[in-house]
Amino acid sequence: MITMNILPEGFKPLPVVFHSASAYHRQKTAEYKGNMQDFYQILMVVGGEGTLYFKGDKYKLEKGSAFFTAMYQESTYVDEGNLITAFLTVTGEALPSLFKHYECEEFKFFESVNIEKYVSKIQEIINEYYKTKNERCLSVLSYSFYMSFFEDGQEENKNADKTDLYIEKNFHKKLTLDEIAKINQTSVSKLCHDFKAKYGYTIFQHIINLRLNYADNLLSSASKIKIKDVAAECGFDDVSYFCRLYKKKFGKSPLENK
Repeated sequence: MITMNILPEGFKPLPVVFHSASAYHRQKTAEYKGNMQDFYQILMVVGGEGTLYFKGDKYKLEKGSAFFTAMYQESTYVDEGNLITAFLTVTGEALPSLFKHYECEEFKFFESVNIEKYVSKIQEIINEYYKTKNERCLSVLSYSFYMSFFEDGQEENKNADKTDLYIEKNFHKKLTLDEIAKINQTSVSKLCHDFKAKYGYTIFQHIINLRLNYADNLLSSASKIKIKDVAAECGFDDVSYFCRLYKKKFGKSPLENK
């Protein structure tokens, strides 16, 4: 986890100010009172499970779920089994109007988000932090992250693609074409034909690509994690097979990325 708490002397606050981020955080049970959370937060579940409590309501935390909380909001999230999260926290005067636009001024829960996409974006912000610590660049990247996240959430609610959402949420599990077809109430042959026609590649190619991109993010953000654990976390039973596919896609072995 990285945090930027001290701004340079004489620095004029930006409309959005980067506060902290992590692409892979072993989340302990946390309780925030109203005066404790002096930042805006988007937190996503990367793995494991838990429960979120907000204003008397209870939400199941599992891989692919996420939530937004505004400043000075009370919330509690409980680790119920190796809960791993990714998050980005920010402050800034430009944010309240953005949240008002997306109708999430205090809190919003998302059952399914594109984890691979947004962990990658958080990793980009972390890389920028270590590379330059440029507050203006971090501000732009953070604002872009929040806007993209809420924009995708809004579109997802309007016109969700069941196949994409199901795969993005469960790519780390053993998926079959039968269960994906059942979700869409269609035949396996039509499912495969429509998916290939839309994207130009097969469903299993898509799943493997999601797994490998997610593995690459894990290796970049969690240096002490074991290769076998990365493989298992991403849905690969065979470590050797995982290493071959990883090297084919990225041109280097998983060990070279640690």
